[in-house]
Amino acid sequence: MKVRNLTLTACLLASCVWCFSLVSQANSAEPSSAGFKPVASVEGLMNGQVLVFKQIGKLVANENAPKRIKRIHAYAEVLAELANVNTFNSEKTDYQGWAGDLRDESLELSVAAKKGADSGSMSQIMARMKATCESCHDVYQ
Repeated sequence: MKVRNLTLTACLLASCVWCFSLVSQANSAEPSSAGFKPVASVEGLMNGQVLVFKQIGKLVANENAPKRIKRIHAYAEVLAELANVNTFNSEKTDYQGWAGDLRDESLELSVAAKKGADSGSMSQIMARMKATCESCHDVYQ
C-alpha cells in the first residue's frame, strides 16, 4: 500500500512540475485557446480529478500528515489545472462554467492552504468543490 501511495504521489508531483513548466512558458498577456485540444479523454481527465481530490481530502483530514500544507497547496494547483483543461472539453457554457468554478475553487483552496487555513475552512472549500462536481455530473455523467 505504501508503494502505491508513493507512486501516486510521485506521479502527481511530476504532474505539478510539468504544469508549472507550462505556466512559466505561457504568455500572460492574453490567454488563448487557439489550437489547444486536451489529449486525455474526458473520462481519463475526470478520473485524474477524482484521484487528486481524494488525496487532498485525506490531507485535509489528517493534520499530522508530513508536509501537509505544501502537499495540499500543490495538489490543489494540479486539480485547478486539470479543471482548467476540462473547460476545453465542451462548448456548452454550463459545462465550461462548472469546470471554471472547480478551477477557481481549487485555486482558492491552494491559497488557503498556503496561508495556513485550518481544516474546517479547507473542508468548507472542498464541500463547495464537491457540490460543483455533482452539479455538473447531474447533467453530464
